[in-house]
Amino acid sequence: MKLIKVLLSLFFFYTLISCSHSASNTQESEASDSLSSLETPVEEGVVSEAGGGPEKVNLPNVFDEDAIMLSLENLFSKEEVRRYKDLQFMGLFYDSVSTTYSLRKTTTSFIETGIMYEDGSTSFECGVVRDMREACLFLFSNSYLNQELKVCKNLLAKPHYFRAGEHFNYTAKDQDYLLSASDYLVEPEGSQTHLDYKLILKCQPKSGATNETLLSYIPWFDDGAVTVLFIGDLDGDSYPDYIIDNAHKYTGVSSSGILYLTKASAIKGLPKHISRQVQGSITQPDSNGELGC
Repeated sequence: MKLIKVLLSLFFFYTLISCSHSASNTQESEASDSLSSLETPVEEGVVSEAGGGPEKVNLPNVFDEDAIMLSLENLFSKEEVRRYKDLQFMGLFYDSVSTTYSLRKTTTSFIETGIMYEDGSTSFECGVVRDMREACLFLFSNSYLNQELKVCKNLLAKPHYFRAGEHFNYTAKDQDYLLSASDYLVEPEGSQTHLDYKLILKCQPKSGATNETLLSYIPWFDDGAVTVLFIGDLDGDSYPDYIIDNAHKYTGVSSSGILYLTKASAIKGLPKHISRQVQGSITQPDSNGELGC
């Protein structure tokens, strides 16, 4: 009898352990399944064509043939040096002491830097003759800028980043001008989003119809805007010409200036895009001495 009680006790003991272990395995399995579902990467999806797709900056892509707007910021390849070294350039200079601009013919020189790249090529810097207090902002080679100007008045006190909603009024040679920036503001789920930035220039003669041109357009989103660098007469016809610099995060370069000249336009007083800034296909070394990308 005593043996039977001992056997029954052992049976209930092992049954209890077995049930407890089974329940523990079930809980661990459920926890494991839950953790697995949390750790499984959530597919973000493909960016829609409206947000990704084509190039974000919709700028003029047809410029006057052989019209060059050269930046001195970057390094140039041998092929670029061959193209530019025999051109006659007009330089736009800024005097930091008198705070005035001037446009004059300048001789360019391309100096080898000694920096060698993996493919065996080297790079060249572009230099111009200038006073110590001067900075050469751009070099131009086209048929419209052919006379030197000792003083070019910039209607802007300094380069201005034109945010949506801002405008600038001025008058030149019996024309009233309005330069304005706009975009389309939406509020999805309470967060503001800016779409379709536009920089538009309107000119109104004392008598006649108003004309306008689109200087820059940044579609879609991301609070895009551009910087207006210069408003003033560069081609000698007394009407204001323009240099704008589009935001680098949309163009992939540190600056992407575009020159607009009024002499090139069929509409009196309204500018036409002439050339886009060329920086050189080789980048400057970065701050730690390694080659930039």
